[in-house]
Amino acid sequence: MVINQIINNNIAISIDSQGDEVILIGKGLAFSKKKGEEIDNKKIEKRFYLEDKGLYAKFKKLLQEVSVEEINIADDIISLARRELKKELSESIYISLPDHISLAVNRIKTGLNVKNGLLWEIKKLYKEEYSVAKKAVQLINERFNIELGDDEAGFIAFHFVNAQLNSGMNTVAKITKFISEIINIVTYQLKMTIDEESLSGFRFITHLKFFANRMFSQEVNESSDDPFLYEVVKERYATAFEIAQKVKKHINLQYSYKVSDMEVTYLTIHIQRLLERKN
Repeated sequence: MVINQIINNNIAISIDSQGDEVILIGKGLAFSKKKGEEIDNKKIEKRFYLEDKGLYAKFKKLLQEVSVEEINIADDIISLARRELKKELSESIYISLPDHISLAVNRIKTGLNVKNGLLWEIKKLYKEEYSVAKKAVQLINERFNIELGDDEAGFIAFHFVNAQLNSGMNTVAKITKFISEIINIVTYQLKMTIDEESLSGFRFITHLKFFANRMFSQEVNESSDDPFLYEVVKERYATAFEIAQKVKKHINLQYSYKVSDMEVTYLTIHIQRLLERKN
C-alpha cells in the first residue's frame, strides 16, 4: 500500500482498492517514509476504516493526541466487547474509548483517582458490560503496568452501554440514575428485591433501559395507546397498576415527561410479573 498521509512514525493513511482512506498502524511503519512511498505490509499491525465520515475525521485528530499503545489497547478491548457481549457497538466507541483510556492512564500516573458515583448501579444494571470492563481494566493494567480499579471498570462499562444506545455519556449517566430510581420505587412498594437473574427481572430492567433511552433522547414512541388493554390491566392487575401510577407520577414530577397510557400498561404488566414471582 502507498502512503497518502503521515500522522507520525507509527501511523499513516493510505487508499484502499475501493478508493477509500484507511488508517494503518504499526511500529515504525512510516519512519523515514514520504508521501507516495510503499508501506512494508509486514509492519502493518492494525487497519482502521470508519464509515461515518464525521467520526473518521475526529479519529484522525485523536491519533495526534493519544499514543499508539492506547489506540491498540482500545481496539483490543472493543474486539473483546464485541465477542463477549455479542452486540453491535457504534463506531463512536473508537473515539470515546481510546480518549478515555489515555486520560485514565495519565490520571493514575499523576496519582489522581476519580471515584465513580454510579458504580453500584452500573454493577447491578449492566452486569455483562461490567464483567467485560473488568477484563478490560486487567488488560490496561498489564499493558501499562498501572493499577486501575473497579471505579474505572464502571466507567468503561459506561462506554459499552453508550455505544449500544448510541447516545452521549451524560445521557447514559442519567439513564442509569433514572433506572435506579424506578427500581427503588417498585421494590419499596413490592417489599421485595428484584432478582435480575430471573426472566421477569431481566425483562423489567431491559424495558426500563429502552424506555429511559427514548425519554432522554426525546424519541417519540410511535406505539398508539390501547384504551381497552389499559382498562383490562387496570382492573385485572390492580396492585401492579397502582405501583405503575406511582412510577408515572415520579417521572412526571422529576423529569417533566408525560408518560403515556400505553407505557403505564407495559409497566403494569412487567410489575405484575414481578408480583407473580414473589407469590
